[in-house]
Amino acid sequence: MKILSLTELNQEQYLAAQALEIKCKADDGLMGHIHWDKSMNYFQSMCHWFLLYKNDVLIGLLSAFAPTTGVVEFCGYTLPKARRKGCFSTLLEVAADAARNYGYEHILLITERASESGQAFVRQLGATYSNTEYQLRWEPLPSLALPVSTPAIHLVKAGLADLEPLSKLSQTIFGGTIDEARKLLETTITTPHLTQYIATLDEKPIGMVAINFVQNDAWIIGLGVCPAFQGRGIGKTILFRILDILQECMAETILIEVDSGNEAALHLYQKSGFTIQMGQDYFRLPLR
Repeated sequence: MKILSLTELNQEQYLAAQALEIKCKADDGLMGHIHWDKSMNYFQSMCHWFLLYKNDVLIGLLSAFAPTTGVVEFCGYTLPKARRKGCFSTLLEVAADAARNYGYEHILLITERASESGQAFVRQLGATYSNTEYQLRWEPLPSLALPVSTPAIHLVKAGLADLEPLSKLSQTIFGGTIDEARKLLETTITTPHLTQYIATLDEKPIGMVAINFVQNDAWIIGLGVCPAFQGRGIGKTILFRILDILQECMAETILIEVDSGNEAALHLYQKSGFTIQMGQDYFRLPLR
């Protein structure tokens, strides 16, 4: 067996990885995706792809998503015929070593709830359940419209000139360090398939949201409102405005993720036409 640790995939590797994902999802009835996009990783030099070959055939893959310096997320697939032979464990060991070299002390392993093999694997490792995220897909509702009482919220594309105030706002909303916020926002502002928006009220930045186009899917990411302005329907306004933008862009599929514990956001999304497609469980494992 041979393992490649890579920051980028060439065309042949990309097509092989795509074919492996399609086969595994079809065989297991899964709906999720591996982390195809590495643009938001904090350390761009850290390997994002880990490919396992046997007789020059790709039988397993793992990808890493790490937008902060605190924790790295791993997800991947192994061909059914190669399971229970230590293949994914071997991939994980190599990926974990790469993460250690960048100072990571914990990893999050992601598996769909519907994946019996994935659930069995993380529990066999002794990983601790952390949380569940739902993936929701939007279907437009005929009655979807902004309420008359909506505050005068302006949603505009952010540029590099907005980086510093937006970074402070992001830290206030989502936590983390100012450096992590700045680095992530710089990526969303300057990367072609990402678009960052800033929401203002009376010319004051009070919220934010971004769009990430992955293949044919449009993902709504990083939607948040400053705590001092929450509870006024501003989050709903931002959501509706970004849905209008995505409809104008003729997005084929519109998706969003929400933590199962965030009942207010989940309720808002479901009332706005989103339906749960599947759940992904996150399991925490220390890097010893």
